[in-house]
Amino acid sequence: MGHMQLGSATTEYTNLYDKGLLYPIARQPQRAEHGIEPNNAPFAGRDLWNAYEFTYLTPQGKPTADVLQIEVPFNSSAIIESKSMKLYLGSFAGTRFEGLEAVIECLERDLTAACQGLVQVRSVDPEPVSVLSARLEAAHCLDDEAVGVPEGGYSTDTLSLASSEVAEVTYYSDLFRSLCPMTGQPDFARIILRMTGPQLARPGLLQYLFSYREHGEFAEQVAERLFMDLYQAAKPSKLGVRAEFTRRGGIDINAERVLGYRDWDYVRHYRQ
Repeated sequence: MGHMQLGSATTEYTNLYDKGLLYPIARQPQRAEHGIEPNNAPFAGRDLWNAYEFTYLTPQGKPTADVLQIEVPFNSSAIIESKSMKLYLGSFAGTRFEGLEAVIECLERDLTAACQGLVQVRSVDPEPVSVLSARLEAAHCLDDEAVGVPEGGYSTDTLSLASSEVAEVTYYSDLFRSLCPMTGQPDFARIILRMTGPQLARPGLLQYLFSYREHGEFAEQVAERLFMDLYQAAKPSKLGVRAEFTRRGGIDINAERVLGYRDWDYVRHYRQ
């Protein structure tokens, strides 16, 4: 797998199915930086990929237009580099399949093998997707805080407690930016934070998010770093982090890590 040249100036595209385009990246090296031992993560979660521009050919050679959602469990051994995922999905464009069921079986088989974890793929009805444009309700937007980007790059120094009183809060920000570690291109996201515990100071929390602006990590790694940093700062009894990245190449990634919360429904937001 992974014979593509990641981060290269030129890219060879193919419309003939090729699972060898997938480039897995092991989760554990980055987790080890946070002191997370193999098979002992302090969180649960999933990574949701939405592929809005998927197409293949019917047996008659007729093109299709499909929207797919790919769910990768948090405990898979590997993630897939996003450019390689785009090229892999694009390789279906000139390949004939018996139908969508056969396509999904192929996708699940390939991605499960690459990620070393059970990957689920489903087709999304394009009609409701076309009208989704959600603002997060019952949450406090951090973006009105009068703070700027801290100097020195990524840092947890601005995280501090505003109160030791236990409360359940939900925050979000649409001002998050990080960098792709392979290409240096900017990645933009809505960050949603849910926690039950001592309350973090909002200005410092937003500055902490700003400190990622020149920080290079994959979407899944960003979510886990956010989770671990916030857990260390506040020691909440419950914590949920979701990094909802905007789409690139027709694909967006939504990485979710939770402790103490049950299923957390995903609704595509207006920037996706």
